[in-house]
Amino acid sequence: MKVRLLLLLIICLSVLSCRTVKQAIVKKEVPLITENKLLKNIEENELKYNTLFAKRIDASLKTGKKSHDFRISMKIQRDSFIQFSVNAPLGIEVARVLLTRDSVKFVDMHNKKYFVSDYNYFFDRFDTELNYNYIQNIFTNCFVNIDFDGNSEKLKRYKLSRVDGGYELSVIQEKALGRKIKKLYKKKRKNKDFMLIQQKAVVDPTTFKPLSFFLEDIEEGAGVGVEYKNFNNFSGKLFPEKFIFDLFSEENKMSLQLEFQKIEFDVPVKSNFRISSKYKPLLLPYEK
Repeated sequence: MKVRLLLLLIICLSVLSCRTVKQAIVKKEVPLITENKLLKNIEENELKYNTLFAKRIDASLKTGKKSHDFRISMKIQRDSFIQFSVNAPLGIEVARVLLTRDSVKFVDMHNKKYFVSDYNYFFDRFDTELNYNYIQNIFTNCFVNIDFDGNSEKLKRYKLSRVDGGYELSVIQEKALGRKIKKLYKKKRKNKDFMLIQQKAVVDPTTFKPLSFFLEDIEEGAGVGVEYKNFNNFSGKLFPEKFIFDLFSEENKMSLQLEFQKIEFDVPVKSNFRISSKYKPLLLPYEK
């Protein structure tokens, strides 16, 4: 179950070799700026890289009162693939995830099971908007722009606010509900054809790096988000040491904290994903 929850959180959604002087982002005065200027600064200060290799990430998954600690390694070939390897505390690899532009693959070595699909699976099954670019941006601390209505220009009309420590960009959109999600609401004695989703990001006023990103169903109090903390300069690239992912609803809360211990940029990376012929298909939670 731990591995399955980890897969869902990584998808829903999810760095250090040569340490230099630490550059912690601290509270500072937030000057006035226009939305267009802010978006331009975000783009100009986006992480420049071809590959990213995080050899060791200390991870802690909390679900309710339970907590699980393990380690992860991550390889990214920009615009090509992202691979995660999950290791138990004793160093034994228990799971591996490979994301490409058109596929999602997962193997559970401990239970000898696997899952292979494309991103449409998650839309059809969970009514969840996912694609490779969203996930790559989240795991490289880049700005995320999720389009719910097929009109990307509409997403540029943010509400821009100055908040404690940064700029907040937010937008509320109507998201049409799929048949299965409508059925879920009917079980709760609610009749809904759409939900109101708030997309919100906070950006540092000096580095223009994202400090957080959240999606929330504002009527139901459920959502998912990530916070970036402890920024450091590694080989000339500013990157957060800590990612904190949250998946929350009125009934449940799940949190995944990642602390990066080693990273290399622009080194050769190679996917070594394979599925044993002895493994059986994996049924994810809520699948029958």
